[in-house]
Amino acid sequence: MNHTSNAGLFLLQMVFSLLILMALLRFMFQLMRVDYYNPISQMVTRFTDPVLRSLRGMIPSTSSVDGASLLVLFLLQYAHLFIISGIRGLNTNPLGLAILSTTEILSLVTSLLFWAILIQAVMSWFQPHTQHPGVSLLQQLTDPLMRPIHRFVPPTSGVDFSPIIAMLGLKMVEFILIAPLKDVAAMLLSTG
Repeated sequence: MNHTSNAGLFLLQMVFSLLILMALLRFMFQLMRVDYYNPISQMVTRFTDPVLRSLRGMIPSTSSVDGASLLVLFLLQYAHLFIISGIRGLNTNPLGLAILSTTEILSLVTSLLFWAILIQAVMSWFQPHTQHPGVSLLQQLTDPLMRPIHRFVPPTSGVDFSPIIAMLGLKMVEFILIAPLKDVAAMLLSTG
């Protein structure tokens, strides 16, 4: 590949990464019941609404799981992998790409939560009581994961070990669930 092709591939990957991130945030914000009026969640909503509004009538949803944003998230990830595999001349086995798309989404979720917990923990050392919309968004995003850990591991002598336990748990999910699924996808993509 020449330098122009590399630049085009990089640009394509960045566009898909941004779209996938927006779809994931929209799905997670509803799942984790993030404040709808937070300026950041408002931005994500405005960005994703044009596509999701038209799909909502056809795709079933529950009170916490937005089926339309989940479908768009999966389709974007699948299209991204399909296009990149096609450009690179790799196998495009549909089942392999579907499994790989699922694992990429799960990996993105665990990474997003890992970094959200880490940033929140570091911020608590410097500005523990800030009212910035980004900080409250991180708290709302990680609270459903942190709440059960706080029940079993309360702060000891003013030190809260729950972020460490949560981050270790997220890494274990990557090792135990995501990595084997990626291996299955790689096997399907190499044989099909």
